Amino acid sequence: MARFVVESTVAMKWFVPENHSSDAARLLEGRHELLANDLLLPETSDIISRKALLGELTLKDCREIVTAVQSVPVSIYPSKDLLEGALEITVAMDRTLSDGLNLALAVQQDCRLVTARKSLHDSLQGTPFSVHVKWVGDVR
Repeated sequence: MARFVVESTVAMKWFVPENHSSDAARLLEGRHELLANDLLLPETSDIISRKALLGELTLKDCREIVTAVQSVPVSIYPSKDLLEGALEITVAMDRTLSDGLNLALAVQQDCRLVTARKSLHDSLQGTPFSVHVKWVGDVR
């Protein structure tokens, strides 16, 4: 069973049809152990609320997605335990703290962060973190 850290862009694709939603759905087929930091729900909620503001989702849709995200079997890790490593990654790789937290968890748990952001995936290629990141389209 493969272990993956999932970020909010991937979790959102489980419930909002868009590019790479079918790729993200493969993570839910039971062959994978999913991990995330404790910001997964707030970050996913932020993404869907922005979609609501753009008229792409209703408030009812948002509530249903928040409930659905909470029902996915994901092991949640506290951000406070990842901060030291996350800050080092954030500064060294010129990434956001959110990216640093996700990468720090992947490093700590010796697994890979699955991302639906091609810019994040591509920016880590050729760095020591390339072994800890996987493009959502490459999940099998």
